[in-house]
Formats: sequence, C-alpha cells, structure tokens
Amino acid sequence: MPRRAVPGGQMSFVDEGAGTPVVLVHGTPSSSREWRHVTADLARDHRVLAPDHLGFGDSTRPVDWRVYSFGWHTANLRAWLEQLALPRLHLVVHDVGGPVALPLALEAPERLLSLTIVQSWLWDLGAGAMLDNPVMRWLYLSAGFSARAMVRLAWGRRTPLTRELHQEFTSQFPDRAARAGTWGFARSVAREGAMLEEHERHLSKLAAVPLLLVWGKADRVVPPAHLERWKKHFPAAQVTALDDVGHFPQIEAPVDVSAALRRRFASSTSRPASPTAS
Repeated sequence: MPRRAVPGGQMSFVDEGAGTPVVLVHGTPSSSREWRHVTADLARDHRVLAPDHLGFGDSTRPVDWRVYSFGWHTANLRAWLEQLALPRLHLVVHDVGGPVALPLALEAPERLLSLTIVQSWLWDLGAGAMLDNPVMRWLYLSAGFSARAMVRLAWGRRTPLTRELHQEFTSQFPDRAARAGTWGFARSVAREGAMLEEHERHLSKLAAVPLLLVWGKADRVVPPAHLERWKKHFPAAQVTALDDVGHFPQIEAPVDVSAALRRRFASSTSRPASPTAS
C-alpha cells in the first residue's frame, strides 16, 4: 500500500481504479480493509481511496494513547487529502470516520459530489461515564475489548460472524501497543462530545450536498435513533436501511451498500460546483 507523510506519522491507503474519486473513511476497530468488497466493486469505474487512520492498519501506530483525539485524526486526514490534491469527490464515512472527516466536509462542502454516512454521528453519544474510567482503559488496552467484544455486540444477523471473520478484526490488534488507537477513539467519544455538537450546529452547510444514509438497523452500538437524528437534519437524503444488518454494513451486506452508493453517485456526479469552489 502507498503511504504519505502526515503530521502524526505515515498514513497508508488503498488507491485502486480510475475515474471520479471516492474516499472511504473507516471506523473502529478496523482499517481500510473494512471497505474491501465495496472497493472491489467501485474500482471498476471510479478511483477509490481508503486511508488507514493513524493507529490502524498499515499506518504509523503511536503507542501513547494520549496523542489520539478526533482533532488530531482530522488534521492528519486533511494533510493526506491536501497532498493528493483530488478534484471534487464522493465522501463515504463509517463510525468514527464521521467525527474525523465530517469537519473537513463542513470546511469545504463545495468539493463534495456526494456524502454518504454509514453508522456514524456528529454529536455527543452520552457515553462519557461508561467509557472514561480506568476499568475501560484496561479492557481496551489489555483485553482487546473493542475488537473482541464490541464487534460481537454490534454485529447483525444477515452474515454470521464466523471465527474467521472475527479473527480479521482481532488480528489487527494483537497486543497492548497495537490497541492504543482503539482506546484513543473510545476516549475521544467520551471526552469530545461538546466539540462534535458544535460541528452539528453547522450541518446546514451541507444542505446542498447530495446525501445518502446507510444504516444497519440491528446495530446495538450506534442504533437507529441516530439515523432518525440525521434524517431530521437532512429530510431529503436518500436512505438505505437494512433490518438484519449491524454496525458494519459494508462487510455484512456489501452488495446492498455498493448498489446504494452507485445510485447516489449516478444522481449527483453532475452536480454543479458552488461559486465559492476554488
């Protein structure tokens, strides 16, 4: 995988296909690999780019979890995008990929051909007391709680979470040092809700961006109540809701996700640029 230097280290990324750019931003506990099925389909006629957040995949993995924050991840993603100098693009975010990438969308909505939100949010999840304590820090760092337990809790019913499939998650975080990024995201969820809600107050900046909401309704971690919150912000958004799918629709139901993305792209690629676009 290619890599680019960003403020926090080296960011690795998938870069496949040719054509209109599509940027896929992953969640936790995962990597760009969570998009592999969608990438294989879209790369037939798009340029698909999927970065690994620092602390994940093949990117640099700082072992000091105190460096991790949503703002730090956003700065690294911004630097990566600036180096690539992409033209207007389709942006797809999953899970914590939303808090990381959506602030960039708010900075320059005119650069988006479309925006797709998958099991994500831009507000306080109210999980501070539950997450921000020494017991949870031990569970995340020493016991691999995010990949071992949270994936099981969030999984749906359509595609069984086999031992081999679950191993794809746990093998990415084999020891305490490798798990710093997962705890960093959990700590950000616990501590940075006020910052996210400040971003939420500016979501009207995205009103002209063609929007798709993809939601696994069997997700017990980011449940459908958050889909309803997005729909209140964007009542005209296209919605693909999957009753028997959990937190990872792009793995659990990749055909449905790819089809929904293609429908959204087809109806938005010709969207005229904003007069403020540079």
